[in-house]
Amino acid sequence: MKLKQISVFLPNEPRQLANFFEFLMENKIYIRSITVVETEDYGLLLLLVKPYEKCVELLEDNDYMHSVTEVIAVRLTDNISQLYNIAKTLGDNKVNIEYLYTFAEKSSEPRTMTVLRLDDNENGIEVLKKNGFDVVEDFEQ
Repeated sequence: MKLKQISVFLPNEPRQLANFFEFLMENKIYIRSITVVETEDYGLLLLLVKPYEKCVELLEDNDYMHSVTEVIAVRLTDNISQLYNIAKTLGDNKVNIEYLYTFAEKSSEPRTMTVLRLDDNENGIEVLKKNGFDVVEDFEQ
């Protein structure tokens, strides 16, 4: 299953993140995962949110510079060796990982979710499933 990741560009200035989080909070947008990357002029936020459609509509209506990217997610229990196995399996099958990030998943046992942007999501999903990885099918957005 492919997930919709929202990338939001904010000026790299004090209070911009606080203002954006306030905007999300006021509009009842729940952040499932966030990564913030710095560039010289902008902060780039990579977000998995709920409800996704409402968030995109709000961003458009309020002139936030953003884009949407399809990503996939894999559940892991043993982070380092499973990350190695994912990278090796995809690489051996000529699927490139453009970037990845992880976050803790709410669960009764310790687990993480790894979000991957691949050069070929369809093939990547097929390769990972065929090799026994827990590709997320039930991530509510």
